[in-house]
Amino acid sequence: MRSSVIILVTALLPFLGICQYTEFDVRQKARTASEDDLVKDNSRMLQENYFFFAEIVVDKLLQINSQSANYNYRKGYILLDSRQDWISALPYLEKAVTDIDKNFDAYSSSEKSAPTDALYHLARCYHYDLKLDKAKELYTRFITESNAKSELVEKANLRLTQCDIAKQLISAPRSAKIKNIGNTINTVYPEYSPVVSFDGSALYFTSRRQWEDNLTDDFRDPLLNQFPEDIYVSYKDFDTDKWLEPTRLQMCEGQLNEATVSVSADERLIYTYEDRTGNGDIYFAGFRLNNFRDLTIVPYSKFNTPYWETHCSVTPDGQQIYFVSDRPGGLGGRDIYRMVKLPNGYWSIPINLGPTINTPFDEDSPFIALDNKTLYYSSNGPKSMGEFDIFVSVRDEEDKWSEPINLGYPINSPGDDVFYTTTADGSKGYLTSFRRDGFGEKDIYEIENDVTKQNDLAILKARVRTSDGSPLPERICAVVKCTNCDNVESKLILPRVRDGIFLDQLQPCREYTISFKLDSVSESVYSTTFRTECKHGYQEVYVEAVLDIERNTIVQDLDYTLDGMVTDKATGAKIQSSSVQIKDVKSDKTIENLTTTELGTFISNGLKDGFPGKKIHWEITISKEDYITQTFEWKTELDTVTALHLNYALEKVNVGIDLAKTLQLNPIYFDLDKWNIRPDAKIELDKIVKVLNDNPTISIELGSHTDCRSSASYNLTLSEKRAKASANYIKAKISNPQRVSAKGYGETMLVNDCACEGKVKSTCSEAEHQANRRTEFKIVNF
Repeated sequence: MRSSVIILVTALLPFLGICQYTEFDVRQKARTASEDDLVKDNSRMLQENYFFFAEIVVDKLLQINSQSANYNYRKGYILLDSRQDWISALPYLEKAVTDIDKNFDAYSSSEKSAPTDALYHLARCYHYDLKLDKAKELYTRFITESNAKSELVEKANLRLTQCDIAKQLISAPRSAKIKNIGNTINTVYPEYSPVVSFDGSALYFTSRRQWEDNLTDDFRDPLLNQFPEDIYVSYKDFDTDKWLEPTRLQMCEGQLNEATVSVSADERLIYTYEDRTGNGDIYFAGFRLNNFRDLTIVPYSKFNTPYWETHCSVTPDGQQIYFVSDRPGGLGGRDIYRMVKLPNGYWSIPINLGPTINTPFDEDSPFIALDNKTLYYSSNGPKSMGEFDIFVSVRDEEDKWSEPINLGYPINSPGDDVFYTTTADGSKGYLTSFRRDGFGEKDIYEIENDVTKQNDLAILKARVRTSDGSPLPERICAVVKCTNCDNVESKLILPRVRDGIFLDQLQPCREYTISFKLDSVSESVYSTTFRTECKHGYQEVYVEAVLDIERNTIVQDLDYTLDGMVTDKATGAKIQSSSVQIKDVKSDKTIENLTTTELGTFISNGLKDGFPGKKIHWEITISKEDYITQTFEWKTELDTVTALHLNYALEKVNVGIDLAKTLQLNPIYFDLDKWNIRPDAKIELDKIVKVLNDNPTISIELGSHTDCRSSASYNLTLSEKRAKASANYIKAKISNPQRVSAKGYGETMLVNDCACEGKVKSTCSEAEHQANRRTEFKIVNF
């Protein structure tokens, strides 16, 4: 809630329909109205918090009289109170305090002085800018010179205390690094309320940036002229340690304000703040069909009320919810409450966290860490450096909260520091603040520190990926059970659909089983046991599995290694610097291009996505100068043997080499008395085609031979027809077909003594005759 402008008038004039103005109307009036009318309009606008319109008018007044302390005060106040932009407000307010009048008349154009409130607001600027002694001097002067009934006197006294706190904290800074996360996330518009996933891979946040094609221009806030609030998410590229371009969640509606509040550990529930009822309530949306959908007001009894509920945080186990409300019965301002899920599934009534946490001032933006007991929140009371600071408290076994600790400087600043969330180990946090290195009104900052690190905490980080890289089905789940804990109840957990990650809190020095299921009602399809270490500090346990889409089952995700060696076929010498291309036959995509080492070896990463049961069908093409380039087929099904080895031998290019023997071709068969190419022969001939295309300088002679049966003349004619048919098949599939010649040899070149011409009767077996019925592909040139 925004405080009203402090100008010393005894009564407010009637509201004259400012809400019906448009920017065009106000700019038109600023150009044409008298100075007296402009002063009155500006005062009315400030009383109603129409800062955007008021700034248009005051800019015109400053054109009329740039030295007026009155007008400089108004400009400085607008910059400070509407945007907390003390940097821009400072010179205006410094000019304003040169002429102070306790009896300031806000509605008179003859009033050139500024009210004593200018001292208070200039002190705020110095306070924000860490000029603490000057701030204290001006706060004190304001208290002395202002009307004792001014509501700012009490605030000035509080800020004097906060200046002392700031001095103490700055004198003993924390060993923390804080940085603006950059203009991929932050813009000239406000960005705030960051919620980081527990592993730091996703950042949900609120932004008031303009929609594409100006679709939200008609829904801007009339008070500040800001675009509506929308929720965005950005994902971390851990290779570059940079946040990727954010995307807006589809559930956001251009005409409404939707602000991030919290996100469940499995990122399947998002809680938001909305003001569609006029009061400010907490809503939630479930993740369904690959997006957050159907925002619904949180229905828990006595959670949302006719009062103001601004923020909530649900514990990672879903059993507690912390929220903020300014309902009656609190300790003052906004307080933090807690509700607990009861054994019957209902929620308890809200319980105020009490005076250890809540104060007569405002507490806001609670965040409960993964251990379910460490609470971070913001408070603007006397223990703050100024405005909201972030504090931390821990709940003990008796449900009592420890004395809150201010996270200190430089994590906190004299301005608003709110919406603190951390990763699981607590070493990295994110908050909203306005600082000198910002890009806009509010920016998101990242903090690395030792203050909030988690101890004695173990985290399960299990992952199920799909075998084909498709999104993980939303129904996949797992059951986690501690086998040696006092409480041995099983817990059902769900993965983040975007990356298949299961997160769960574990106890150190315990044994667990995790059982993966295709859905909540099916039987377990893969289980494994693991232990957490018995050590002090933070630890993560990793379990990996694969959803085999084809077989609809979940299997263990193993780390496969694949290496190979290339040698000379004749000598066995290792061949270095040979090129190895690995291609997947099914997709026809190249997986890798490698080069053998001086030891003739290569190491492939092609099985990095392997898993038991995965079928491999690759073509591995190996080439080396002076050797025949060959393509080897590798077909296998992966099992639990994870270290795989391949060995290949290359043959040097020489005239007379028979490629049929090099490639270990099956015989080229023809039907009786036929020379047409059979389907089984095409398979073998295609291997020759592949070699010739891979070796474009090689020329071959295709020689067809028969056995001795039938007449010599018949066999010669038949072999010539078969040779030419085979050669023509090859020529049609290669470049420069002149490289292939054909010749039929009939029975003139038998490889054994199986002659049977004339009266000679062969006693050879069928296998010996088959040896003569061969097709040769001899290299004749290269």
